[in-house]
Amino acid sequence: MTRSLTEAELIEAVQNLTSERLSRFLSARIVIPRQSDQGLVYERLDMARLQLACELDDQYEMEPDALSMVLSLIDQMHGLRAELREVLRAIDAQPDPVRSQLVERIGTARFRRS
Repeated sequence: MTRSLTEAELIEAVQNLTSERLSRFLSARIVIPRQSDQGLVYERLDMARLQLACELDDQYEMEPDALSMVLSLIDQMHGLRAELREVLRAIDAQPDPVRSQLVERIGTARFRRS
């Protein structure tokens, strides 16, 4: 199990993250910390999301709500990539004639103009 981070540990670990910036990001629900006996705690995934949010904010001066939307789109993209990997594994597991037919059909559909 991964160790959770306190707010102070998180701010120390994430470059350019301040308490004020974290408050803005929390309001925009960029991360949703978990409540524990020690107060709010953050996971490693939260740390990565906040690092990316800080970088995007620094580079593009994005509003927290816009950052939240961009991160949501990135999350969706990662989910779709994971689903596509599963589809590709399923295709790869098929016998050669079926796999060839699927590859041909997918290629045709990909380049078909509607």
